[in-house]
Amino acid sequence: MIALCATKTMAQKETKHFSAGFGLEAGVPVGNYSDLYSFDMGLTVRLSLHAGPGFVTLTSGALAFLPKDMAGEPKKAGLQIPVRFGYKYIIHHHFFVMGEAGYVSTKTYYGNRGKLLSVNSSSFIAAPSIGVQFNAIEISIRYDRNFKDQAGSIGPRIGFNF
Repeated sequence: MIALCATKTMAQKETKHFSAGFGLEAGVPVGNYSDLYSFDMGLTVRLSLHAGPGFVTLTSGALAFLPKDMAGEPKKAGLQIPVRFGYKYIIHHHFFVMGEAGYVSTKTYYGNRGKLLSVNSSSFIAAPSIGVQFNAIEISIRYDRNFKDQAGSIGPRIGFNF
């Protein structure tokens, strides 16, 4: 990993037409999720294709929502698999804004009398973000909004583009 970071890369430069990368995401649940979950984290993969002054993006991965301790209530953990399409607009040199929209599949796990049960749901999502990139490293703040559950998450994404 150190060798990859030390070499000069062309990831996400305007002269490069395609890049792929991965990102570590974390966040604080908001909306209805703030009642059930204390924190979320996950790993996403992003494909980017140069178009105009920015990049068309496709992002997917997995995000785990860690449950809160609530007296008298069973703990509920969540797993989300988002698929988002978007555009990453380069504002000025290293700075960007990005808007993504797509579909999310959510599975909520909970215990009931010694059994592990789950509930599935899916929804339209939107995820605006703002950030900075230096060669292959990208740091951004993103807000995910799940419209069916009236919930979401806000937090950082640290990405590495190839």
